[in-house]
Amino acid sequence: MPFDGVGLFVNSKEIKVNRVFFVFLLVLTSGFLGCSSGLDAKGVAFVKGRELFNNKDYETAIEQFTKVIEMDEKYVEAYAMRGNCYSALKKNDEAIKDYSKALELDPNHRNALTNRGLAFKAMGKAAQAKSDALKASKISD
Repeated sequence: MPFDGVGLFVNSKEIKVNRVFFVFLLVLTSGFLGCSSGLDAKGVAFVKGRELFNNKDYETAIEQFTKVIEMDEKYVEAYAMRGNCYSALKKNDEAIKDYSKALELDPNHRNALTNRGLAFKAMGKAAQAKSDALKASKISD
């Protein structure tokens, strides 16, 4: 009997069935893998935007998140991430607008609330910063 690589011996019929099953799975998943791992255009743009953000290419990331928002104006994470880009560029007015939009869509989005507070703080608006920090501390994960 042939060795299966795990410490068990199998007969040739089992190997044939396993190969057929493997080929079936390969064919089945190839359709998903050929389409950007199953992501639609919005998902691809969002992932690209996050990569650009992580690489500190904030301007280009903003373009990607804007594309996402144009495809789906209720995509909360796109507003939050675009706000992060604006914040990194010290464009706090724009960041606050995006964080506020994210919070309009999801009032319990802790990161948008925390980051909006930080943007308010950077602008010297201590009362708004404190208010956002207090609200964020009351939101559970």
